[in-house]
Amino acid sequence: LSRSLEELAVTFISETIESIKPTPLKPAVPLNTRQEMFQKQQKLEQYITRSKELIAGLSQAQSKEEKESIMCSVREWSRYVKFEH
Repeated sequence: LSRSLEELAVTFISETIESIKPTPLKPAVPLNTRQEMFQKQQKLEQYITRSKELIAGLSQAQSKEEKESIMCSVREWSRYVKFEH
């Protein structure tokens, strides 16, 4: 009789422990996902516009120095955009 009570107690305790294990937390979803996507789209559009301006300037550049200056601006702008992401 004591053995069956002991087994019953062990089973009860084991089942109770199993039932109170914490449930895994769900990963947090960013609240401003739509806003973040909008900001990224605006930055991309700004990058494209500025890049087109620089390339247009490059095609109109007369001297080697002017072309090098514009290319330097293109590289700086590209680094800036990569740094932002």
